[in-house]
Amino acid sequence: MSNRKVIALHHEGTRKLELADGFELRVTRFEESPRIALTIHGPEGGDAGGVILRPERARLLASWLALFADAMLRTGAS
Repeated sequence: MSNRKVIALHHEGTRKLELADGFELRVTRFEESPRIALTIHGPEGGDAGGVILRPERARLLASWLALFADAMLRTGAS
């Protein structure tokens, strides 16, 4: 695995989710290819890392998140 620099993507379709300590999770759909960027950005605007996912991996990750969220709801955790 290589250490590559995260390049900020600025697309109108980007979704942002605020995280703890001023960090931000961004999900961006590539317009040129069937890929999704999942990136984390620091409170000072610095890039903390990310991954590029193809549709099948993005769906798999989404299903895992849904499973964990459902399990938390069943156990009363929030």
